[in-house]
Amino acid sequence: MKKQKVKVRDVMTSLVYTCDTGDSLDRAAQLLWEHDCGCLPVVDSEGRVRSMITDRDICMAAYTGGQPLNELRVEDSMSTHLVACGPDDDLAVAAQRMAENQVRRLPVVDEAGQVRGLLSVNDMACCVAQDRAGSRSDDRVSTEALKMVLVSVCRHRTAPCNDEGLGVVELPVASSGAGQSIKPPDESQKAESSAS
Repeated sequence: MKKQKVKVRDVMTSLVYTCDTGDSLDRAAQLLWEHDCGCLPVVDSEGRVRSMITDRDICMAAYTGGQPLNELRVEDSMSTHLVACGPDDDLAVAAQRMAENQVRRLPVVDEAGQVRGLLSVNDMACCVAQDRAGSRSDDRVSTEALKMVLVSVCRHRTAPCNDEGLGVVELPVASSGAGQSIKPPDESQKAESSAS
């Protein structure tokens, strides 16, 4: 018997909370807290998904913005690149998209761009667990697809490099708003510090 391909609609979470581009980060954080979720699809005035915002996006905006969350807007902190899938996409295709973009969640949108659900690594893991426990009629979800996504999203992203190829991290200074660069020590500095 040929195995059925799992569709995103078979695994996704259907109840999804959203925020608007003009909402404050305070409102977005409130929705995340009240509904115990880690991200929200960001919709425009027509209800079309434009982006995603995560709890990490909000934390980084608060840290770097130096303003109260009620003064910061979702549109200034949301991701700039939308990665989504459709309800009728094969789960393997959606998993590949997650891996390629190093994201843990995808908004599920219809042809009109309206949100229909959310697909997360958690959804995929629960589906694999159900398959292994025998509660599904066949082993339809690939553990390899799940592994691929997990390996990808857990991989550390590298810091941008300067002209010498050294990783440079900009750290904001809250009082002045200016940043200071921190470079890893070069080999001579490492040798000097280990000799002392």
